Amino acid sequence: MATSRQNHITLLENDFMKAFIAFGFDYNIFRAKIHSNVFPWEKSIKKCIFLNQIHSNIITHYNKDFHFNADGVISSEKNTALCILSADCLPLLLYDNKNKTIAALHSGRKGCFENILKEAVLKMQKNFNTQTKNLKLIISAGIGAKNYELNGELLTYSKKHFAPFLHENKLDLKALVKFQAKELEIKDIFDINLCTFDDERFFSYRKNQTPKRIVSAIYLKD
Repeated sequence: MATSRQNHITLLENDFMKAFIAFGFDYNIFRAKIHSNVFPWEKSIKKCIFLNQIHSNIITHYNKDFHFNADGVISSEKNTALCILSADCLPLLLYDNKNKTIAALHSGRKGCFENILKEAVLKMQKNFNTQTKNLKLIISAGIGAKNYELNGELLTYSKKHFAPFLHENKLDLKALVKFQAKELEIKDIFDINLCTFDDERFFSYRKNQTPKRIVSAIYLKD
């Protein structure tokens, strides 16, 4: 169960890993860099990995074929936080509870349409021998369907390719991700069910075109 403090919310924690959202600060200043711990309440984190998110389905492996220009990162390294910036797009966090490996994904509309979740699972299977029955998917704070209106060519495209996830002209990204997860036979799914547009604690690009970003992070413990 999620627990909340003044500037962060724990999404999941056990003896081996922790996932959380941090807000109230513009974490976009860390984009495309590797930092020492930027979360003072997480004493065991030694490194924080921030991608240069490019709205793709590209997955990189830290620390094997790592590069910043990607929207997902997988890792087996302990005390290293994988960090996803967002201000409406869906942050997806994955934990393999058998092999003790993790992934963090930036799944906006394009990432959802290009099934970044599937790309991440395939890369985890290749590098860590992951089995989807052992995966837990955590859906962090993102925009809810009632606030995500489409129009023009984008609406036409969505009607053609993603009609089951449209309600009139509103796209339900979370429903699409959950469908993709079930197609991959991921059964353990936790949705924090917080909307970045509605919740005043979070930045929302759709609301006011802010350049600021919250962060969702996951790391493995010693």
